[in-house]
Amino acid sequence: MIDTAPAPLDLTGGILHIAAQAQHELAIFSSALEPRRYGTVGLHDLLRSLALGHARNRVRILVRDPQRVLADGAHRLVELARLIPSRVSIRAATAPADNLREEWVLADRAAFLLRPDAGDEAAVHRPDDPGRTVELLSRFNSYWAHGALSREFSALRL
Repeated sequence: MIDTAPAPLDLTGGILHIAAQAQHELAIFSSALEPRRYGTVGLHDLLRSLALGHARNRVRILVRDPQRVLADGAHRLVELARLIPSRVSIRAATAPADNLREEWVLADRAAFLLRPDAGDEAAVHRPDDPGRTVELLSRFNSYWAHGALSREFSALRL
């Protein structure tokens, strides 16, 4: 008998899958936007298409360690925020979000990827879970409201 169950997505594939589902808004809460996960051409292109798809579409990115985001040089998502600042925004997390270990990618109010520990490869990927997504989005919105432009990002005129 041949196993026809789909193979589980790796972490980068899960991030891309959730981002591809977004029709209006994508929210990313990350430690440092690891380039191998968040700096891919595929993710950049998805977020660019989302941001330019409609005037109300938004991409919001909240990071805990802005210095690490910029440590390796140009990051595709930072460049995207520089090119389309009215639709792609990046903020630095402040207390209490700056001490959390988890990471999220939230598409609209329907899908999410939750990485309980940013240092671990394990993630929960739910392409159709509006209840949990709305709960995470509520937390994200609260952290976003208290987030700040960091010195690193403001030097880039984000």
